[in-house]
Amino acid sequence: MKTWHKTVALGLLAAGCSQGPDRSTADDTVLEREPPAISPTAAPGVAFRYDYVFQLADEQISGVQERHASRCEALGAARCRITGMRFAVDDDDAVSASLEVKLAPDIARAFGKQATADVTVADGKLSRTEFSGTDTEPVTSEAGRREADVRQRIADLEKQLATASAGAERAQLQAQLNGLRSELSGARATVADAQAQLARTPMEFTYFGRGGISGFRANPLREAARMFVASLVTMIDVVLRVLAVLLPWLALVALVLVVARTRAGRRVRRLFKPDRDDAEPTE
Repeated sequence: MKTWHKTVALGLLAAGCSQGPDRSTADDTVLEREPPAISPTAAPGVAFRYDYVFQLADEQISGVQERHASRCEALGAARCRITGMRFAVDDDDAVSASLEVKLAPDIARAFGKQATADVTVADGKLSRTEFSGTDTEPVTSEAGRREADVRQRIADLEKQLATASAGAERAQLQAQLNGLRSELSGARATVADAQAQLARTPMEFTYFGRGGISGFRANPLREAARMFVASLVTMIDVVLRVLAVLLPWLALVALVLVVARTRAGRRVRRLFKPDRDDAEPTE
């Protein structure tokens, strides 16, 4: 019981000293939704990628997106670069957006936490977060071994080339040397690509408004009206298709009936109509 009283007292004291209770609550929410603090430095040689999915009010999305972009720009191009940005409103007035940045690895986690705090302050929430990593150590190690081997073979070929006589032998050695130099360039490119992945950490923020989440913007009257219009269009389509099939035949039958009632039509009918005398049976 004493422990409970101490906890309540500490909570009231913290609330009284805080200048921004809403921000404190937002920070607590962020901590609850944030995954365990894992620093990329704990896994050297791993190129991390961060993905955050946020849900917040439609009218807040553009402002939060701009705030995140401004934070990146404030860090400078050497620490953060914006690589992609999107904002869209669909036919149902559902708002969605995204922001892609590349950060220095040592500030990526802190940047993600601050971005989540910005969303929480705007009465949004973190819907999903995912950290994925690619281990570049095996690739760079293999490329380094291949580079060392190729260098040795190039040195051997250059010695042979220096003493080779002109002709087919020299041309063959030169072709082998050119192939090894190309292989060396490939190994260096692999190492450079791995180093580039380690030097920049990609991070993507995806924002969904309330209209983009099932159940938030449900309007029974609008949905019923849409269903009515869709059913009406379907009915009209079916009727038109049936008429398109039947109308030519109905027109043909009507034309035959009209022709049959004309003088020429009656003459034709008499030609095919048997005489009464011929039709009567002989006794």
